[in-house]
Amino acid sequence: MDQEYLGSYRILKKIGAGGMAKVYLAVHQDVPNLKVILKILDDPRLGQRFRQEADKLALLDGHPNICRIKHFFSHGDDTVIAMEYIDGVTLEDKLKTDGRFTADETLRIVSEVLDILGFAHNKGIYHRDIKPGNIMLNKEGRVKIIDFGIAKGKTDPNLTVAGTACGTPAFMAPEQFAPTADTNYALVDIYAAGTTAFVMLTGEAPFKGDNPFIIRDAKLTTEPPGARSVCSEVPRELDKIILKSLARETADRYQTASEMKAAIDALRPGVPGERPVSPVDVTMDTPIPRLRKSRSRWWIGAGVLAAALAVFAVSQLITPDGPDDVPTADGTMRAVGDTMAGDAGLPATGTITVVATPSGDVYVDDSLVGRMLDSVSVTCDTGRHIVMVQNENASRPLLADTIMVAADQVVPLSFRFRFPADDDAGATTQTPPKPEPEFGYVTVGSSPKGADVYIDNVKKKGTTNRRFKVTPGRHVVRVELTLQGRLLTQQDTVTITRNGNVKVSFDLGK
Repeated sequence: MDQEYLGSYRILKKIGAGGMAKVYLAVHQDVPNLKVILKILDDPRLGQRFRQEADKLALLDGHPNICRIKHFFSHGDDTVIAMEYIDGVTLEDKLKTDGRFTADETLRIVSEVLDILGFAHNKGIYHRDIKPGNIMLNKEGRVKIIDFGIAKGKTDPNLTVAGTACGTPAFMAPEQFAPTADTNYALVDIYAAGTTAFVMLTGEAPFKGDNPFIIRDAKLTTEPPGARSVCSEVPRELDKIILKSLARETADRYQTASEMKAAIDALRPGVPGERPVSPVDVTMDTPIPRLRKSRSRWWIGAGVLAAALAVFAVSQLITPDGPDDVPTADGTMRAVGDTMAGDAGLPATGTITVVATPSGDVYVDDSLVGRMLDSVSVTCDTGRHIVMVQNENASRPLLADTIMVAADQVVPLSFRFRFPADDDAGATTQTPPKPEPEFGYVTVGSSPKGADVYIDNVKKKGTTNRRFKVTPGRHVVRVELTLQGRLLTQQDTVTITRNGNVKVSFDLGK
């Protein structure tokens, strides 16, 4: 545009154009540090919709995470909305520059989006175009929702011809392509929030096509894919939440934004909520008994148990629901916890077989499988498990191992106890066996990828994302990446067990 001023605002630059408006960055002529976004109506025939957008923003002004309206005015033939300037980036731009979001980032951001939507829905306002391009992160990382241009209120006159689609096809709910007077737009926003989470985690939309009609037909006739089918690093419970939000039938979705937010928050570390658990299939409710002190070496078993449980707890904090690449029965590499094609979302399972010589009490993940068993087979969910066998009369009363179980994989374990008589007999006649080398693994990831990896200040061959072989124990892992002339570095301390695999990831963009 030719003029330098619009009302009291001086135009700095044009920053975009929407479906019905041009968008400019401007400052107030009397307050130079007051930056605003000016939306200038393109088509006078859309004036009523434009006024409705301004009215909705005014009604929603009570929520700090909604882009606020500053002014609504006419300037000559132009109708203008002056809106809050947000110093930040959209999720769409961040995906382009930094790649996929981590699960923790996605949980936090989507939780905030749902909080905003719940507030708007309680006011009777539905956004109808939730997508990464309409969600911003300001410099402090706070979520802001923008562009209520096609938002709908319960009392609005119907400005869209019945049966006419309105929105962004990749993020639209199936019913949004042919809306009726009964369309529940709260469920439309929930569908779009789930799609946004899918894109943040995988980098792509669940339904894709060369034109809107292909996307529409796919959404109306087929079930959505799981995010884990695109990116195996997506935690299983988060994948289930996204699939529920993307249900083709509206009755199968979360019915309110607050209901979906509660499910999301239950997976967030440090946020109150009941977290889902995946126990082994065998009923195991008996706690591990305290070893009797009558034997002088009782403390050995107790120490092993405490160490094993501590390592297990630390590894879970480092890798919440994160998969690890392990060989399957056919020799191919596969991420732990993947479902097989055709699982229809059912939890994948594997099998642990335990042989104890002689017999002992068998525990899996701190739960009793059976007493004085010489062999047992346990079906369990995929992932990390601690298996322990106890025999109070043995020189070492408690033997333990930490393993990873992949889908349909059978993991054999064998434990052999030694007894004091064996030790005495072998003291003079046997040469102690040479200890077998012990190793574990640490998988190091970063965003962006390609960072140099240092373990205990030794630079490793290869860059992120990559798995490295290390000895059991505590290790300091550091990553370094030079980006736009700046050296970015982060480090963490991890504990590795024999045959264990700990995953640690760094967000160098923070």
